[in-house]
Amino acid sequence: MARIACLWVPELALAAVVRARPELHDTAVVITDGRAAHSPVLTVSARARAAGVCHGMTAAQARVVCDELVVVPHSLETVRAAGSTLADVAATLGPRVELSDDGSVFLDCDGTAALCASEAELATILTARAQRQGLAACVGIGGSKLTARIAARAGGGARVIACADEAAYLAPLPVDLLDPDPATRVTLASWGITRIGELARLPAGEAAHRLGPAGARLVRQARGDDEEVLRCRATPTTLVEGIALEYGIDRLEPLLFLLRRLLDRLAGRLALHGLACASLALTFELENGASTIRQVAPAAPTAEAKVLLVLLRAHLEQQPPSGAVVGLRMAAAAARVRATQLDLFQPNGPSAVALAATIARLAALCGPERIGRPVRVDSHRPDAVALAGFSPVPAAPPGAVADGAPAGTRVVLRAFRPPAALEVFESGGRLEYVRGRGFGGRVVHLAGPWCLRGEWWTADPYDREYYDVELTDGALYRIFRDGRTRQWLADGMYD
Repeated sequence: MARIACLWVPELALAAVVRARPELHDTAVVITDGRAAHSPVLTVSARARAAGVCHGMTAAQARVVCDELVVVPHSLETVRAAGSTLADVAATLGPRVELSDDGSVFLDCDGTAALCASEAELATILTARAQRQGLAACVGIGGSKLTARIAARAGGGARVIACADEAAYLAPLPVDLLDPDPATRVTLASWGITRIGELARLPAGEAAHRLGPAGARLVRQARGDDEEVLRCRATPTTLVEGIALEYGIDRLEPLLFLLRRLLDRLAGRLALHGLACASLALTFELENGASTIRQVAPAAPTAEAKVLLVLLRAHLEQQPPSGAVVGLRMAAAAARVRATQLDLFQPNGPSAVALAATIARLAALCGPERIGRPVRVDSHRPDAVALAGFSPVPAAPPGAVADGAPAGTRVVLRAFRPPAALEVFESGGRLEYVRGRGFGGRVVHLAGPWCLRGEWWTADPYDREYYDVELTDGALYRIFRDGRTRQWLADGMYD
């Protein structure tokens, strides 16, 4: 028989705000439908309720009742992010997860026995992982979505209902847990029916005749007959976090403080899935009603919030928002962390995650266009090179050589970049003495010239005469004369 776990957060909108702004925990907070003084109050915290604030008041009236009140405008992105985080927590223990419209999350417990010794341990693990994500969730486990949801809402923590005990558990609970519509709730109260067990004893036909299809469905639910199936969500490819502010921010440092919080939450959710961030889309809601979208992409996928924050800082220092920011939305495109195949004959290199983080830091410091790996260019120019996206090349096995070079080759050219300027003295058309910065001497042996000319059709053609020279300082150099500027340059030194 199928077993379903339900994760439910009381007052999800308020919990989402506290998750986004932990300093508001255990304070007087209300959520309003807008930023205006006449916006109605939608959600009230326990401390604000104790001070006399109630639903239906305007923001101005609530501030008069409670001096320390914090008024936060409702943010649909913040609530959706909290619900998605709850679904991410459930997905760490099973692939079949449903995120309902009201923010409740359902998990198919089939297969979790390999991870948890019992259903009670499963409920405890789900509660603890949700708490680490900043959400105080209640968990209920039952034989259907209905039973699991009621157990989560009425249990007040972690509650497991055995299949044989479901009817006895549901009977004394209030009918309101079945979420009847207002008209049906009034009719049932007029009949004196306040408990699920009392509703279950009604004849289904009579209930359908008097209450309509909704009443018949309520009676079936009271008897434990749940017709709802699990509507599994797809694995997310983009993780979204957002926050709404009650005042505008027009300075960089406070804005970066909020961005760090969003990045920390995104990094925590990426860690739940074992993913990394390939790119960030940041949306600023401005005080004048406009919005600005910024795209930031690290040089390599990373899940480190510090690295992403460095990228955002560098971007915003160059292009700050055009006005005061009253809302933030951050969308991270998820990417799989590249698996690394270890080598039997070579020492282990850096981990893929650490390497990606280092590349992202270098890109933030030097610019993404200067980070990559050198690749060959279709040109005869000796120093022609371009940068491509970085991807580590697997280590060659022992004894292997690159580019078909003979195994006995030992001489390589240590290139000077840029080429070093030279003073060259000639006698009778022959090179006699070469002097550069840090080296020089008389020419002992000379080979050349080798002439290279090309790319005459471009704005930067080349015309060079190359020589290999051995000097009295004991080193062997490759030098050339630029035919366009008539300047001598040292291209490198042979090792």
